[in-house]
Amino acid sequence: MKSPRQTIPDKITPRLPGGYRLPPFGTHQMLALVIVAIALWAVGAIWLGVQAANQWVGSWQQDIHIHVYLDRSDGSVDTDNSTKLKAELQSIPGVAAVRQISAQQAARWMQGWLRDTGMNEKELAARLPLTYELSLADQQAEFLFDDIRDAASRHHAQVNEDEVSLAQAHHWIARARYLAWFASLILALAMALIISNTLRMTLLARADEIHLMRLMGAQEWFVRMPFILEGVVLGCGAGLAAWLLLWPMVLGSNSWFSAIDVHINNWVLLLPLLIGGAMVGGLGALFATARVVSPETAT
Repeated sequence: MKSPRQTIPDKITPRLPGGYRLPPFGTHQMLALVIVAIALWAVGAIWLGVQAANQWVGSWQQDIHIHVYLDRSDGSVDTDNSTKLKAELQSIPGVAAVRQISAQQAARWMQGWLRDTGMNEKELAARLPLTYELSLADQQAEFLFDDIRDAASRHHAQVNEDEVSLAQAHHWIARARYLAWFASLILALAMALIISNTLRMTLLARADEIHLMRLMGAQEWFVRMPFILEGVVLGCGAGLAAWLLLWPMVLGSNSWFSAIDVHINNWVLLLPLLIGGAMVGGLGALFATARVVSPETAT
């Protein structure tokens, strides 16, 4: 008598060794990956903007100076007026030091910078104003730049407004960096919740299998680990997709950024996006599997 052929019954899926298979990667997971990738793309775009702003400000971030110019229309210097101006600038809260730059020093610097001014150093020095270089102790001090402008106007001097704009830009970039961290944190929590809800649906669909595994003595972490790994894979995949989606924006804006001497480097975001995606994916999986049914409560 022939023995019956060993077949797999209908609607039964083969299991991995140990009696368990990894959660399926279906429509819900694909939708979660797309949503998380878009969120990570937004985070990457924010930090590319911060990177561009930092490059635009350049070395001013580390050492900010403001220059005040005292006119010498007749080539002479009003010693009393220049002394009072220097003392008044020095007394402004937020100004660390005031250094006088003579016309001769400015002329030598300008000749080295322009190379061909059409005048010798003495002729150029006679046309340049007396310059004061202000080192700032705290560029965020209230009314600092207004006080500098007021002191300069009382002595018929002028402030380099371009430098003031750069100093204020540095202040706003510092604030924007905090906002970027805040936005990244909020988006990370949202991404973790999206992945958590996706994996929670998978858990509910496999509730009977999980109950059975727990009744047979499977440890809680043995049950949770495949879902945590799936969350990490979802996050890494979304991070890689977000990084790839940033390239069209970077390449499309290169010509515009080059005009202001800014060069965006998208490669520096690869690891942060991958690691960040893995972290939010793992966090979402931990949320989803936090209440795995124990053997005592399984029915």
